[in-house]
Amino acid sequence: MDELKIQVKQTLALTTVGACLLLGIVGVFLFDAQSWGLNLTLFGLLLISVLLFLRKQGRQPLGYVGFMLVASGLFFVVALVWRDSLVLNGLSVLGILLTINLAFSLGTRHRLQRLDVSEVFQDLFASSKYGLISFQGLITEDVRWNEVKRRWGQFGQAILRGLIITIPLLVVFGMLLTASDARFEEMVHKILDWGWDAEVLIQYLATFIVCSWITAAVLRMSVLNQGKVVQAHPVLPAWKLGSVEIVIVMGTLNLLFLSFIAMQFTYFFGGDALIQSSLETTYADYARRGFFQLVTVAFLVIALLLLAHWLYKPSQQLEKRLYFVFAAILIVMTMIIEASAAYRMYLYTRIYGLTELRFYTSIFMLWLLILFLWFSVTVLRGQHRHFALGAILTGMVFIGLLHFINPDAQIAKINLARLQAGEKFDANYVTSLSADVIPLLLTALPSLPLKQRCILSSYLQSHPVLKVSWHTDNWRAWHWSRNQALTLLPSISQSKCQSMSIN
Repeated sequence: MDELKIQVKQTLALTTVGACLLLGIVGVFLFDAQSWGLNLTLFGLLLISVLLFLRKQGRQPLGYVGFMLVASGLFFVVALVWRDSLVLNGLSVLGILLTINLAFSLGTRHRLQRLDVSEVFQDLFASSKYGLISFQGLITEDVRWNEVKRRWGQFGQAILRGLIITIPLLVVFGMLLTASDARFEEMVHKILDWGWDAEVLIQYLATFIVCSWITAAVLRMSVLNQGKVVQAHPVLPAWKLGSVEIVIVMGTLNLLFLSFIAMQFTYFFGGDALIQSSLETTYADYARRGFFQLVTVAFLVIALLLLAHWLYKPSQQLEKRLYFVFAAILIVMTMIIEASAAYRMYLYTRIYGLTELRFYTSIFMLWLLILFLWFSVTVLRGQHRHFALGAILTGMVFIGLLHFINPDAQIAKINLARLQAGEKFDANYVTSLSADVIPLLLTALPSLPLKQRCILSSYLQSHPVLKVSWHTDNWRAWHWSRNQALTLLPSISQSKCQSMSIN
């Protein structure tokens, strides 16, 4: 039975080596395009397919959680060819990395439901280190080369002898035949002339190594060494906090936040006149100087609460409750402060419109609000081990929802509504957004005043998606959103605008 298991693992190891080499070659072919697009999605789909195939060959059922992780990886891989926004695609890559890290945790800990926050960072450290050494480990540890040599040594030597004899003969007879016929010589030159120079060769070699390395890291962790990875724990200082430190730190912060909230209530109830009448304060100063800092405050508070909970070592039940009371007060005041941040963003958007930075920061603030609520129902109720997985899953859900919301289209929609209301409208900025915004803008064009329609049409004629680097017939660079934009943009008519400019 043990011998059978060894043979199965040896077969899986050799198949994994072959898959790494194959996907490395496929990667060189897929990414030899002018831009990214379908190539990224196809490589991800091939990698997931190979993973499922190897697990089936190794009789390793996925289970419910495994299927969910595969579905998550499939979604984020397909999302790369769906939306054109660089921010969204960056978030898709983050979703893929989170999925891989959860798969690593599942493979090494065999559970995710009670994943502690410190374990998340330990797994992130361990998976990063494991991914860097996976290719070396696959070659030097997983494959039993003595067994390969015993089984295939004679066959391999025969192949090598055949190649040594064949190659010189092929060169000699090939040179004679090409010298004897001009058309045959031209055909051979076309076949052998790949147009490679040193720079292209280095690019292909780098692509091959990266694609093979990624394949080795994912497959080795998910198939070969599942549950056998030695955790590489980072060395952390053995600090701890007592009740005195908790009272000083969190008590001081609570007083600081309380004084800030007291000041903010005057703005809430004083209205626009109070803000404008304040010394050297305008809407722009009030909103711009406050919103992003207050979002940073919320992020730091959640990090501080988690760190304090990890370091706090209460010896009595009263000391344990002390942290919960101070943390609950701090959470409530932070949420009030975030309400102030949301109000600032409302003022800023109402006057200056919406941008990508303002939109994504607002979404990040909403996610932090969810985290505070989740922190309250888990950590503050003594169930801190449920917090980490919930935080990661909510982040992945937010990333997925953003793809359906289409942020660039929503930004353009809000700014177009400002234009129709007679407010200031920045056509240059709106048309500089990704190809995701094109269908909405073209739909809205007929309802705009002629002057604004002409300005918007003019900017759309020079949209970045029309650049040569994107406008390619190479199927590897095909992208759904960019393809839709390239199909719609030529339909813009400039006849009325040209006649208006002549008059």
